Amino acid sequence: MAGTMDEGQQDRVVLGSLRENLPFLTRALRAYIRAENAEFFNDLATEHGEIAILSVIALNPGISQNDLAAILVFKKSAITKLVKELEARGLIERAKSAADKRFNALQLTAAGQLRYQKISERVTTQHAAIFETFTKEERSQFFDLLNKLYAHLGERQARRTGLSAAIAVDGDD
Repeated sequence: MAGTMDEGQQDRVVLGSLRENLPFLTRALRAYIRAENAEFFNDLATEHGEIAILSVIALNPGISQNDLAAILVFKKSAITKLVKELEARGLIERAKSAADKRFNALQLTAAGQLRYQKISERVTTQHAAIFETFTKEERSQFFDLLNKLYAHLGERQARRTGLSAAIAVDGDD
């Protein structure tokens, strides 16, 4: 039948404007990354959101749950649930903020710090494999552009919602 693709022709599929369509590319990349992460998550028995939460708390001790939710673009209710789970596992602890008793200040426990270090080592190894086709300069540029877009979209979201954008735009992290 004319106009149909035979098996094996899929490597020649034309994407056209989809090559510059952010929702399409991020969805496809996310699917590939999930496949890359399957063994990683299995080996470390990590829960959804755990790596990001532990990382942000490690880099920002005393961060509030509200700021954590904002920076990770999670619903506050989802952060509350995840924080409770990580606290029950002995990885983080909550304390009332000295500045404002309405907010919980989060920090890693000693066990949480060890877990964060173990995960960080594994992430470094995984990123080396994922980005092996990139030069150091390309990788740096790639992440510079992604972080610029992340900050820009965070600011747009803050303007739309009237909430603060918790992202530090110029950081040395």
